[in-house]
Amino acid sequence: NVILQVVDARIPFDTRNKVVEQLAKERNKELIVILNKSDLVPKNFLEKVKKEIEKEYPVIVFSAKKNKGTKELLNLLKNYAKKKKIIKVGVLGYPNVGKSSVINTLKKKKVATVSPKPGMTRGEMLIKLDEDIFLIDTPGIITLELPEDLAQKGAWIPDKLEDPVETAVKFLEKVIEKSPQSLEKTYKVKIENDPVKMLEKLGEKLNYKVSGGEIDYERTAKKILWDWLKGSLKAYWI
Repeated sequence: NVILQVVDARIPFDTRNKVVEQLAKERNKELIVILNKSDLVPKNFLEKVKKEIEKEYPVIVFSAKKNKGTKELLNLLKNYAKKKKIIKVGVLGYPNVGKSSVINTLKKKKVATVSPKPGMTRGEMLIKLDEDIFLIDTPGIITLELPEDLAQKGAWIPDKLEDPVETAVKFLEKVIEKSPQSLEKTYKVKIENDPVKMLEKLGEKLNYKVSGGEIDYERTAKKILWDWLKGSLKAYWI
């Protein structure tokens, strides 16, 4: 009856799924956008994003880590339940946006598997929230995007990439353009406009080297992508 589309508050528009939204409209399903991981971005950024998405859908600013937005979301679901008596709520989103964390926070106990590794939810799970609300935990949405594109959204394990260096360079190019301060703050380095030089500088800073003193580009690339996936690198953009 209701769909919770969980998105990563750091990259909310990159992790929205237009196919899900279109299907919800076609099938007359209520859709709520959950801005999860809101603790990783500034308040003024959240307000701007919320205002934009609210032109189309209800939005809940949420943080499973800080238990933020829980009461507001529960009240909204209970209002929907009053109309239908019993509702099933599908929790959808890209891998690693925090779907299981949202469910566990609502349930106030661990009922869904949580891991920093994308793809840990293997199949659908029906979870009773209360007498008239049931949650459906689902695996991450499967898209036609390439692994390197998913990795830039924190939705693919860096160790499984065919070419993590190329992916990290593309990712750094985006971060340098849209959120350079995050690199300075996380790694305490000055920004290079060239993403390849930036990767090299980060490898130097991390002291990731191979025999002979050369930069270990692959290890550096994976480290950056893992930091992004885990939330240690607090970049964000619209």
